[in-house]
Amino acid sequence: MPRLPITLMASSPAGLAMLAFDADFHIVDRTGKVVASTTVEADGVARISRAGKGAVKAAAFSRDAGLFAACTSEKEMAIYSTGDWALVRSHVAEKRVNAIAFDPQGAFLVTADKFGDAHRVPAAAAEGAAELLLGHVSILCDVAFSYGPRPLVLTCDRDEKLRISRYPNAYNIEAFGLGHTEFVTSVATAQFAPDVAVTGAGDGTVRLWDVATGRLLQTVRLEGLLAGYYADGRAARGENSYVDRTAAAERYGVLRVRAAEGLRAFVAVVERIPAVVVLPLGDGPALGPASVVDVASPPTDVAVLGDRVVVSYAPGPGGDLAVALSWSGGTAAADEALSSALNALPTGEADAVAPVPSIFVWGSKTHLDRPAGDDEDGE
Repeated sequence: MPRLPITLMASSPAGLAMLAFDADFHIVDRTGKVVASTTVEADGVARISRAGKGAVKAAAFSRDAGLFAACTSEKEMAIYSTGDWALVRSHVAEKRVNAIAFDPQGAFLVTADKFGDAHRVPAAAAEGAAELLLGHVSILCDVAFSYGPRPLVLTCDRDEKLRISRYPNAYNIEAFGLGHTEFVTSVATAQFAPDVAVTGAGDGTVRLWDVATGRLLQTVRLEGLLAGYYADGRAARGENSYVDRTAAAERYGVLRVRAAEGLRAFVAVVERIPAVVVLPLGDGPALGPASVVDVASPPTDVAVLGDRVVVSYAPGPGGDLAVALSWSGGTAAADEALSSALNALPTGEADAVAPVPSIFVWGSKTHLDRPAGDDEDGE
């Protein structure tokens, strides 16, 4: 029977990472050792209660790594203390959530939902109502906070926009980052570069922004880096179905961008392309020169675990789930010990594993033409 893939990851600067598979997840340390889990029963492993019904769709650690939160496809959310992995708070969101992030102090958890609203929930209290923080006019895809003395909350949406707002008074909009031509899937900020943010989008670009002004500083077009994967057949064109919506074209939609503090770089993974793109931040500031590192299969997510970059993907013939990459002298190589530990993690089995849905289903505005009875964007 096929193994369930790791479809979502989250990591903390303290060297912990969460790897989710369907409704369950593991918490691992820098060596890949399981320290907490919803399924593993063993000495030295804390048993965690599930976040709720449905698959885990969003997860985040607080900056001090004292709290961890997960949210499911059924809008159920759980916040845990990472000291003993006790449940601190359960909450049900009003709408389906795409992304979550703790504010810089870890006092509130901010949710970004499919109806364009961001709410904040008291993180360390068992009770306390969620309050509306800000709203967009279309699906929110991601949320992040800036570093630096004045906190800003960054939200990106299906209507090609990055919004930069003051926090907690988010009705004060500092700027809009305009320039993407498709839905903006992901936004990343970094402690090593508090004045900038990086976004990735369905238009096949990664863009660098000034967070104070929203000014576009640089555009990296991924087609120039990744076209060879289509040319030699390592990336397959789509079937132009509701599940894929590709029009059989070459496509470079960004699944995720993350900050890799140890590398002073941002890393990105792209739907259907079996590679990770590493974009070091130089003077100017400016991204690049970019490097592209092959992985075994098209990725499902990317995370940073200590000074390693972890790429997860659907299990191939060998059954591997992920690879951990390290850098020496600017050259990437697989960290065999960490990769082996991650691939030995139990993730459950199923008679048939459904393919990970394309981001072009819910991200593209054509999702409004979804088949009758499909409730992907329902409450």
